[in-house]
Amino acid sequence: MLSYNDLPSEIRQCFSYCAIFPKDHNIEKDHLIKLWMTQGYLGFDNDTEMEVIGQEYFDHLADRSFFQEFQKDGYGNIISCKMHDIVHDFAQFLTKNEYFTVGIKRGSEDLVANTSNEKARHSMLMLPVGATFPISICSIKSLRSLLIDCEDSMYSLPDDVLLNLFGELTCLRALDICPRFKPSNLITAIPKEVKKLIHLKYLNLSFQNVENLPETLCELYNLQTLDIFCCTKLKELPQGMGKLINLRHLINDVTYSLSYMPKGIEKLTCLRTLDEFIENSSSSDGGKACSTLACLKDLKHLGGKLYIRGLGNVTNVSEVKRMQILSNKKNLFYLQLRFDKDGEGERKNDDDELLLEALQPHPNLEKLFIHEYRGSTFYSDWIISLTGLRQLHLFKCENCMHLSPLGKLPSLESLEINGMGVKKLVMGIESDGAFSSSTSAILFPKLKVLEFWRISEWEEWDYGNTIMPCLASLSIILCKKLRALPDGLLQGAKKLQHLEIFGCDLLEKRYRKGTGEDWQKISHIPNIKFNCSYLQGGPLPLH
Repeated sequence: MLSYNDLPSEIRQCFSYCAIFPKDHNIEKDHLIKLWMTQGYLGFDNDTEMEVIGQEYFDHLADRSFFQEFQKDGYGNIISCKMHDIVHDFAQFLTKNEYFTVGIKRGSEDLVANTSNEKARHSMLMLPVGATFPISICSIKSLRSLLIDCEDSMYSLPDDVLLNLFGELTCLRALDICPRFKPSNLITAIPKEVKKLIHLKYLNLSFQNVENLPETLCELYNLQTLDIFCCTKLKELPQGMGKLINLRHLINDVTYSLSYMPKGIEKLTCLRTLDEFIENSSSSDGGKACSTLACLKDLKHLGGKLYIRGLGNVTNVSEVKRMQILSNKKNLFYLQLRFDKDGEGERKNDDDELLLEALQPHPNLEKLFIHEYRGSTFYSDWIISLTGLRQLHLFKCENCMHLSPLGKLPSLESLEINGMGVKKLVMGIESDGAFSSSTSAILFPKLKVLEFWRISEWEEWDYGNTIMPCLASLSIILCKKLRALPDGLLQGAKKLQHLEIFGCDLLEKRYRKGTGEDWQKISHIPNIKFNCSYLQGGPLPLH
């Protein structure tokens, strides 16, 4: 109580909201912050960074031990947490009858709505296998938050339940329908009555097998978050998406069936999250698609992650370069560029090189994934200017053989090359337009992890006298024709701790302990793995 009373008043209500979760629940930080937003705890101004305020409030509570058992990403950022049972009891004590969590049992579905819950504001329903949805909850008109956790992946909400759910609970600010096991048949169609939820700010439909969203959803003008993550059967977004002017987060990653972005997407200038953008200016969609990548230009608040696919469909590279669609997005830290193409027609290699040059992001970028790029080089002024880039993945970039320009990235820690068509790969030192082995230079100064995957024609690795002083892990997977590892690499990488070779017959024969002619060149490495068997040390889960 003393710790709680010492909190600022605006953070107290954020803590109290956590009473909605059951004991020992794994609370996802970003999810919690978005729920706080729906209740107005972080302000109401679209021009303020409510997400940043939410992060500060979360950190404040975490620092004072209101949260525990943190899960973190590879960079030490908190992803999720739990609450101690005593702290959870205290949160429920503070909120009394305002919050309730119900685990539905067979035969008890009609017991949800009772005198103690009739004025509840926030509820979470736990539906185990065999239970049915308690329709009586739709009579609790005061609900502001409804979170539904269903364990039965085959259970479908009946049509009459959905009609009541969307038609009666008109005070809802947050509706989170989340299946425990994914994907789910919980919802396969959204009724047009969803338009009655006029106060709704958060709608989570992730992992649902929905094929279409009704146009009436675009009448939810207060909507801040629409989560359709992993709705793999969703074919298109509503044409009226441009009406959702308060939308801040469109979480649409892993929506593979979407083939275009609807017109009006450029009007969503409050967007902070747009996981995936599909370029399809050449599609035969009857004029439904937004015209070009230029739709992204005015979405200046976009941050976090952005995945652009269909770049092979771009027909006007000069327009993309002129619009500078990515360079103004200072909050964008993770970018994926996929140069795939729909329909017929071959792309030219130089087209991809020009387009890559035109897609210059802000220098704050930390992760870059490039898929199916057909250019022969990654030498681009903007790539080598990414001083904060820590991860780079190149997937099926068939024609590229020169990687030395990437060695100039001062912060690069992880480099993965997956699928190339080259016989010779050059990572050596570039001098006056040539690659020299007569001098030594520190390229890749902070690189810790280097991985090569499925480079089937790769025979020679030109390493020169390059030094990778921090390299700790090297993996070479399914590169069957590679004959040898560079001696300079094995001698110069003093911190190399892990070497993994899988599906590389020539390398395995050459470096196998006892029988390989060059075993002594790698024998100093503490952990060596050939085809899933470690020669030294314990198990190492590299992948």
